Amino acid sequence: MIEKCTKKRMLISVALLIGLSVAIVLLEHHLTQSSHHSSHFHSNYSGNQTGTQCWLTEKITVLEDCHPCTDFEKNSQSVGSCVATGYKEKIRCETSGDTSRREKKSLKLTCKKKKKMTNTLYVPVMDGSTSLDGVIAMFINSWSGNKTQLTLVNHPSDSLTIPIPTSLAAQGAKVNPDLALLTTLPLLVVGESETFSRLTVSGLAAVSRHLMKESDDPVVVKSLGFRGNCLQAPAECSLWTSFCEVQMVQSTILFLAQQQKQDVVEIPAVLAKLEEHMKQPIRMHNVVKRCQKDQPQSTGQLKQEEIQKLAGSLLEHCYVEGPDMTLADLLLFPCIILLADRLSELGVQLADHLPRISAWLTRMKPVVSQAWNKTVDEKQFPDIGSLRIQPQPKVKIPRVKEISLYKKDTARRTGSVGNLSSEEIARVIDLLKRQRLMWMDDDNGARVTTELPEGLISHIDVAACSDFTAKIDWASLPDPAHPQQGHVPGSRVDRKIQQLDGMATAVIDAVSEGDVVVDFCSGGGHLGIILAYLLPRCHVVMVDNKEESVRNARRRVAQLMLNNVTVIQSNLDYFRGRFDLGVALHACGVATDLVLHTCLAQRAAFVLCPCCYGNLAHPDLPVHYPQSELFRSRGVSTDDFSVLARMADHITPSGRLAMAAVDLDRLARASQENYLVYLKKLKPDLCSPKHDLLIGMPLKQHGTKS
Repeated sequence: MIEKCTKKRMLISVALLIGLSVAIVLLEHHLTQSSHHSSHFHSNYSGNQTGTQCWLTEKITVLEDCHPCTDFEKNSQSVGSCVATGYKEKIRCETSGDTSRREKKSLKLTCKKKKKMTNTLYVPVMDGSTSLDGVIAMFINSWSGNKTQLTLVNHPSDSLTIPIPTSLAAQGAKVNPDLALLTTLPLLVVGESETFSRLTVSGLAAVSRHLMKESDDPVVVKSLGFRGNCLQAPAECSLWTSFCEVQMVQSTILFLAQQQKQDVVEIPAVLAKLEEHMKQPIRMHNVVKRCQKDQPQSTGQLKQEEIQKLAGSLLEHCYVEGPDMTLADLLLFPCIILLADRLSELGVQLADHLPRISAWLTRMKPVVSQAWNKTVDEKQFPDIGSLRIQPQPKVKIPRVKEISLYKKDTARRTGSVGNLSSEEIARVIDLLKRQRLMWMDDDNGARVTTELPEGLISHIDVAACSDFTAKIDWASLPDPAHPQQGHVPGSRVDRKIQQLDGMATAVIDAVSEGDVVVDFCSGGGHLGIILAYLLPRCHVVMVDNKEESVRNARRRVAQLMLNNVTVIQSNLDYFRGRFDLGVALHACGVATDLVLHTCLAQRAAFVLCPCCYGNLAHPDLPVHYPQSELFRSRGVSTDDFSVLARMADHITPSGRLAMAAVDLDRLARASQENYLVYLKKLKPDLCSPKHDLLIGMPLKQHGTKS
């Protein structure tokens, strides 16, 4: 009996022990994993935070706005805040300089609050047709998933128009005419959020970039290129952006609009340039790695130096920027497909004359055909195969240089301009002295003025100055309005304050209540924001074409909650708004003259501080030097003026005199247009090597200020 009882108890005990052991193992595993996760989280988190939660005690700058984490970041637990909230936000603490991923229980809620309003794309339409620019913008919006609201604006086009589907044309709407006249159409309005002010974007490349950034499709995002930088550089300073955004569109419009001869067809030069571009070695950020990946047998035995040289040649130029499709391909596709159709109607096939572009078009069609067919009215484009056979015409292909369309292509460099010779400098200085067109010191050190027509310049103040007395109470400005909060290095803050003080004071003296002031080349908004804060009864428009600078300006405007500011991301020549005064602080080179011409065309006052005098020549812009009748009548040629401008970039006595002479030409040009003009300097002299201050006020016919 005892043996039986003992055996039964033993079985029960063993079963209990086994069950208890399993439970302990499971519990221990769970606790270990939790501890590991917690340790892993804190390890990653504190690593990101450099050991402190500095945002709790310091002022911060948001470097990367909070947004949802990727699935990989959540699953890998590589970012602490992703584990805790599913959202991440990158900040920098101002005092310690630590860069961190901020942890907040409310981060998820905060991110949702910061979600911006719906963006709106405005496209011109008239009688069921739109401009070629409008077609391209609608096409890219469609290819990107139509994440941006489309509004068609009843607005005439002065160039070629293309029919769009009836379903789209019915969306025509009446909008605020000031919006439609602010910049060239199409334009994009990016809604304001808690973090950023509202933004108006003009220019095909900039508009397209914003449209594609709205998409969550990885294919669309990848098309923005390495680090999302495809066509980020504005057309004013990037040959490639200018080709894709301006030259190709203009050439397409011209070719489609003009009457073609039946016996001779000349292929547009832009197509010949693109064909040659696609023959050249690929230029991309990771060309060596990509070459090793795609063609390991071809490069495996080569030395690193040889790979670097040959990688671009070994990769196939499948698309216009290399082996991958980018925004550049999307911008060019509508133009090239329209040109190809028109050439085919004339009996010319691309494959026979431009094989690389033809192969590119064949690759592109399956990828974008759905979006393209939704954008254009197919009924307006007859089936080429159904047309009667055209006689084979004689085809002319323009001769172009065997170089790529990148500014940095070494084959494009024909040698630097080089230093000015002493003979050139002496010749131009002698010319200006003989013609009394420059300032110089006599033997007694007194300033001798030029011999100018009476009343040409109302006031000249170019005396040396080493003292600075601020006209603005900088200590009273809120932090976001101060240049110290606008990413200005500490070593430059004092000089930046001196520049802004002089510019803002000149503007305040010139404006009236209710005036519209445009800050051209506004950058991060240093001058425009101060003017908007100090002139609450005026409206300030800030125009700049650099995406990151505009982003910084929008953040500061939102922090100050300024309601008298309009921020525009656009090239200077796209701006169309009406204004009363234009201002530009250190607009580079020819940009100063573009601002001047814009102000003269609007009969608006101007306050300008030029920069980069040696960078004036630009064959694609409507500015010709010298600009004034004064200089031309005294025998100053274009070559003489080019030497003069290059002299002005040198910080030497002759350079300073040349700088004054270049600015005299600008003021004389304004005086011709019945302006009251002044030549002054920002003070003190050390605030900037380029500190000439040009001021102009338009006069009415009877000679008073308008």
